[in-house]
Amino acid sequence: MDDLNDDTFSVAGDLVMTTYQEQRQRGIAAMEQGRLIIDFQKLEELDSSAVAFMLECVRVSNNQAKFRSVPKALSGLVDLYGVTCLFDTTQG
Repeated sequence: MDDLNDDTFSVAGDLVMTTYQEQRQRGIAAMEQGRLIIDFQKLEELDSSAVAFMLECVRVSNNQAKFRSVPKALSGLVDLYGVTCLFDTTQG
């Protein structure tokens, strides 16, 4: 995890089945510290575990999580699973 500022954390490296638990733990720890903006700019490889990660962030944050720099591949998975409406991906 690479901090960007006080309310943002960056998901770096891979977010796949084999790294999901570690990334999940980092995400939960960051949200417990008040970092509710999740930035995917440094994400390298992903699979459907990334959608599960986003869902977990929304759950843990009581629907307060916001997502930035979402890769097209991840946006495509979110659309495919029909869960786009669950995620705040506005850049504001």
